[in-house]
Amino acid sequence: MDICIDMRPALSSATGVGVYLDRMVRALAELDDQNQYHLFSSSWNERVPQRVYPPNFRVHDQRWPVGALNYTWNHFSWPSVELLLNTNVHVTHSPTPLLMPAKRARKITTVMDLHFYLHPEDTVREIRRDYPALAKQHCLKSDAIIAISEHTKQQLIEHLGIAASRIYTIHLGADLYFAQRCPKKEISHVMKTHGIRSPYFLFVGTQEPRKNLRTLLQAFQHFKEDIQLVLAGPEGWNNGSWSDLISERVVRTGYVSRQELRALYQQSIGLIMPSLEEGFGLPILEAMTAGTPVIASAIPVFEEIGSDSFLSFDPAQPEELYTSMEALYSDPLLRETMVTKGTECIQKFPWSETARKTLEIYRNV
Repeated sequence: MDICIDMRPALSSATGVGVYLDRMVRALAELDDQNQYHLFSSSWNERVPQRVYPPNFRVHDQRWPVGALNYTWNHFSWPSVELLLNTNVHVTHSPTPLLMPAKRARKITTVMDLHFYLHPEDTVREIRRDYPALAKQHCLKSDAIIAISEHTKQQLIEHLGIAASRIYTIHLGADLYFAQRCPKKEISHVMKTHGIRSPYFLFVGTQEPRKNLRTLLQAFQHFKEDIQLVLAGPEGWNNGSWSDLISERVVRTGYVSRQELRALYQQSIGLIMPSLEEGFGLPILEAMTAGTPVIASAIPVFEEIGSDSFLSFDPAQPEELYTSMEALYSDPLLRETMVTKGTECIQKFPWSETARKTLEIYRNV
């Protein structure tokens, strides 16, 4: 069987969708040596990162402008995958709600969340232009839909009217890379590069409205101790509502590599995830794998990961978040307890299981 996967979000500076693709494909490569995989990428400026794949994995790295290809794919279902690859495929897998156009292949989409549909005002560019208008149409044309959480599955049923029988929940996994202890030299280099000093709390993610950074910054203002808050991740958009709360104790690193991120996790007091809405919450698993305690908002999808594994708070209450941050900062025994609970939690989320369930869909769709 020939399977085509759209790898474009996994190019440089990959965030949620790109990280999912990269880890899932790596796990598939360890699991499946029978099927033929076509890893499709297209960009005018960026090339696919050099990685060694097994013989049954082939990278198709083409030079099509991303915006132009997305527009013709989304609106005209052209050009087909078969035309681009110059070969027939049996299954296509898009990591977004919008399909990869194919003449005869069975079509699978992965839906991370429906925030773009419920709050289009919080999105930008192509996602704002195409996703709200086309997601339902494309999902109804899909032969199978992968939701990365039960929360997302219920949203697809409730808001897009997708039959539950066509949606398969497959959780993301814990990346064991983050469990490997960083050399002290590496940690020192990362901290010096970004002007970070211990102790500090850490936020990881694109700085967009749903991340609820105003609540985090309001909570952090209550700290009188000499402590920093590190915001790691792309700058994002529409952040005027909290920019007035930035102080000299807040460090914004911009996008960081996987290697840098490991060092930041391992050196921090704890990861703070104040989100109002998420599809899953991959940084929570990454932090737990790194041996870092977590404080996260009490939203359904985080509770699905395991609410007893982190300290939770009402995302509308900065004072409640501050209480949890202060407790974690001042109580070493609490930190130890949360690290132990996090280590137990990640056992439920291996990437091998994500790949196994995905392969099962490829075979049966």
